Amino acid sequence: MSSTRRFLTHLALLPARLLGRLPLKFGRALARPWSPLIERLMKRRRVVVDRNLELCFPGWSNEQRRAVRQAHFVQLSEAVAEIAFCWCHRRPLGLDHGRVVGGEHLEAARSDGRGVLLVTGHTTCLEIGARLFAEHVEARGVYRPLRNPVLNQFQNRGRARYGQGMIPRDRLKSMIRHLRAGEVVWYAPDQDFGPDRSAFVPFFGLSTATTRGMLDLARLGRARVVPMYPLKDPNSGQVTVQLLPAFDGVPSQDPESDLLQYNRFLEEQILKAPAQYWWLHRRFKSAPDGEPDRYADVDPTSRS
Repeated sequence: MSSTRRFLTHLALLPARLLGRLPLKFGRALARPWSPLIERLMKRRRVVVDRNLELCFPGWSNEQRRAVRQAHFVQLSEAVAEIAFCWCHRRPLGLDHGRVVGGEHLEAARSDGRGVLLVTGHTTCLEIGARLFAEHVEARGVYRPLRNPVLNQFQNRGRARYGQGMIPRDRLKSMIRHLRAGEVVWYAPDQDFGPDRSAFVPFFGLSTATTRGMLDLARLGRARVVPMYPLKDPNSGQVTVQLLPAFDGVPSQDPESDLLQYNRFLEEQILKAPAQYWWLHRRFKSAPDGEPDRYADVDPTSRS
């Protein structure tokens, strides 16, 4: 990375550092009015959001889907402030920021000393949910390193304020080692990693490529799989991180049944606040053999 690009990246991060040092409610208030502009500028992603909502909620009217899409971009704009806050705020979060509930399910899963693979989904408030959780429970998160080294350092330094440690998603042996040591590793596997690494199981009624990585990790790490999902109250801004009972019998000899448990958990949580799910991702880009590309008519980059 050239020194010029490094300097420009540091310069571009100044607003984020300033935003992150404000009280969270003020940061969100500053970021929220930018949502219409963000929606207009992210034209390609906006059509992906529309197609995802159309695929998942075919019974909704166009007006319903449009309202959720607009609310989604409001949540995205607030997420910018939330991420900056989480990476820059030095003191622990308080009850005005949120809470963690369902801790008894995690304790039950760890009662015999086994590790726990904590699975969640990508939501707009995931960063603040992760911080709330990490301030209550020692855990390691699986993440994708950023290509820009300055941004990656900013991210990792920020998360080091509250996380026990982060594991790059290609360090499988490290994940397994921590799980076998009885630790908690959290992971969001709700992305399309291609048909070779996935099984096609229903998700909102669509046959969807769902990564088998979650099951491989649990099996090799001898861990239980506990679902977790963060949701933000639209009025108070407080985020509730909900822990649920461990998935029944996962991993088993029936991977499709195991992955269906995960997808049904996601569906149930998404329906509580549809605008807070990460609809920007081309979740359905891998289609079963013989089925047409689900994004071909709306996104020319869908094969990339």
